[in-house]
Amino acid sequence: MALVVQKLLSRCSRPCTQITRLFHDEFSSPEPPKAGQHRNKRNEQHVPSAGSIANKYQIFRDVDASVILDVEEERQLQRQQVQDATGADIEDADGSKALPSIFNGINLQRGKTGVFEIDDLVTVLRLNNAENIFVCSVPKEYKYVDFICIATGMSFRHMRGISEFVRKVYKMKRHQTDIIPKIEGENSRDWMALDLGNIALHIFSETAREQYDLESLWAIGAKYDKECNKPDEPLVELFERHSIYLNDLKPLKSNQPNENSL
Repeated sequence: MALVVQKLLSRCSRPCTQITRLFHDEFSSPEPPKAGQHRNKRNEQHVPSAGSIANKYQIFRDVDASVILDVEEERQLQRQQVQDATGADIEDADGSKALPSIFNGINLQRGKTGVFEIDDLVTVLRLNNAENIFVCSVPKEYKYVDFICIATGMSFRHMRGISEFVRKVYKMKRHQTDIIPKIEGENSRDWMALDLGNIALHIFSETAREQYDLESLWAIGAKYDKECNKPDEPLVELFERHSIYLNDLKPLKSNQPNENSL
């Protein structure tokens, strides 16, 4: 009897515990937030404050605005920038900067007849170890240049170095109105040239200088130059001797009357 009562009590206690557990979970758990509350919180987080707006945007002032230059002012600014870039290693007018050692002994003042005087150019060539420097004057009636200067470089690198250094010194000596020369044949291994205005500078390799022989052409003239007076090839002489010039031929006059005239 006692066992039957105990079993009945145990059966009744199990559903009670389940009911109490469900009851506890239902009324003790927090209420789920509503959709409108989430939106309000998000909107509150993204609302910028007055301080953040002030830090992000600045008040426009005329002092902070960029200056728009006209065409002439823009050109003047570009000239000034080029002058500052080329004169970075040059001594200032007041002598505040020291010259690099590579410019020792070089006259950096512009010449009277041109950017380079011929003596200054020869000095620059000698400082760069140019070989067999040749200089001759050109007659005024040719209206070409005042002097022809020819030098020899021992290698392609030496020729390129001489040309670039002469051009660099030219840029240091020139005025703003002087045009910077271009190195002609800068990729050639036999010949390079610079038009310095009053001087035409030619830099040859040893073999090319012997082949073209510009010294004879400009020093003694075409009358005594071997290249100009060397005999033509045999085939050319043969064609010239036996050629018939059409200019000497005259058309035959026909004595027959024209049919259209009848």
